[in-house]
Amino acid sequence: MSRRKQAVVGAATVIGTAGALVAGYAAAGATGLIDVAALATLGVLIVARGAVRGEKPRSVRPKKQRRDPGRRAADFPAYASIATDVEWARMSQRHYEHALRPRLARLAAALGKSGAIDITGPADPDGPGPDLATLERIVTHLEAP
Repeated sequence: MSRRKQAVVGAATVIGTAGALVAGYAAAGATGLIDVAALATLGVLIVARGAVRGEKPRSVRPKKQRRDPGRRAADFPAYASIATDVEWARMSQRHYEHALRPRLARLAAALGKSGAIDITGPADPDGPGPDLATLERIVTHLEAP
């Protein structure tokens, strides 16, 4: 770009910004002036960011896959359902009593470990469910050989 064109663009920018500030002040007083100044600053930052030449940002590496590529979550819908029930059981004693406890009882009976889930909750059915340590103890007992 020629020197004269740069001078014209610079002058037009200064005059345009000054005109916008005056219009903002005329429209809403000091508040309008501040609003227009903030927008002008934002515009300058956006233009400056676009004008800066630099190296391309490096690409984001994909996260390492921990799961076996032959298995998908869709292959085990019951697992997702049980995991959700365990999470909700911590929040609600009612959910533990009506959703998770019967499921764990059926699982324990199928595994021949019926004494694994003998816990009594608080009297308030709307209170929190068993704590994480209790649920972990139950699951560990069920998973034990």
